[in-house]
Amino acid sequence: MKILACIREDYKSNIAGDSIQFIKTIESLRKKGIDITISSNLHENLKDYDCIHIFNTIRIKDTYRFFKKSKSYKKKIILTPIYWNYDLYLYKNLNKPKFKTYWKINNALRREVIQNVDLILPSSKLELYNLKKDFKFVTPYKIVYNGVDPYFAKGNAEKFLNKYNIHNEKFILCVGRVCPHKNQLTLSKVAKSVNVPLVIVGPVNDYEYFNQCKDENPELLHIDQVSHEELSSAYKAAKVHCLVSWYETPGLVNLEAGIAGCNILTTCEGSTKEYFKDYIEYSLWDDYDDILSKTDLVLKKEKDNSLKNHIMNNFLWNNTADSIIKAYETII
Repeated sequence: MKILACIREDYKSNIAGDSIQFIKTIESLRKKGIDITISSNLHENLKDYDCIHIFNTIRIKDTYRFFKKSKSYKKKIILTPIYWNYDLYLYKNLNKPKFKTYWKINNALRREVIQNVDLILPSSKLELYNLKKDFKFVTPYKIVYNGVDPYFAKGNAEKFLNKYNIHNEKFILCVGRVCPHKNQLTLSKVAKSVNVPLVIVGPVNDYEYFNQCKDENPELLHIDQVSHEELSSAYKAAKVHCLVSWYETPGLVNLEAGIAGCNILTTCEGSTKEYFKDYIEYSLWDDYDDILSKTDLVLKKEKDNSLKNHIMNNFLWNNTADSIIKAYETII
C-alpha cells in the first residue's frame, strides 16, 4: 500500500503536539514497512497513492484543502482529527475575541470533512464522543491511542541538573508551548507559593503571556529548545511534571514524563483520565486552590514505577502503528 500523509505546512517551524504526533506516527509506520510519503503541498499529484491520511481539524483550513484535493482524485481518505472543542475555552483569550468567531465559522469546514472522509481515527473514546456530539456524523471510525517513545525512560538526571545549575531536585517541570492554553501563569504562581523551582521547556507562542509568567515568578527557568536526549534527562531529573492546561488529549509530554518516572499533575479536561486512570493526579485548570493543593500532593509523593509500567504496556508508538495499519487495511 502507498500512503500520502498530509499536515499543515508549518508543522516543523511551529512545533506543537500535532507535529510530534504526526512525526512519530509516520516514523513508526515506516518501521513497520509502510510506504508513506509526507506532504504539505496543496498541489501534490495524488494519482499514485492508495490512500490519503490527513491530520488535524483544529487548524482546519489546510486540512480542508487536502480533503477537497483528495476528493477531486476520488481517493480514500483517513482522518486523524486531533479534535477538541476549543470554543469552550476561548473566553479566556479576552484580548483576542476574533478567535471565537473564527472558530465557529470554521466549524462548517470541520463538519464537511468529518462527515465525508472514509475513516476517522480518534485518539480516545472521549474524543469520539465529542466529535459525534459536535458534528453528528455516521462515518466509520477506529480508536487509535497515542503513543510514546520508550527512549524517554533513559534520561540522565545529573547531566540536566549540572547543565542548568539546578540544586533542588524537587523541582516542577512543565513541557509545552508557553501560551494561555497551557496555563503556565497559574503554575508560575503556584510554584512560587510552594517555594519550589519551576522549569518550563518549550517555545514561547505568546510573549505578553510569558512576561506575565516571569513577573509572577522571576526565578522560573525557561528553556526554549532541547534535543530529545536533553528532554529525556529533564524528565528523569524532575520530581514532578505539571501540565494544568485548559484540556489535553492526553498531552504527549504527559506520556513522556510518565514513562520517565515523574509524578504527574495534569488537567482533568480532555482525554487524560482515559489514558492515565488513577496513576496520576488531576486538577481543575481554572481553580488555583485545587492546583496548589494537588501540586503539594505530587511533590510529597514518592516516585514509583506503576505509571511507567502502565504506559509501557499500553501506549507505545509501536502499538499505535499496528492499529493504524489495521485501519488502512479496512479501506484499501
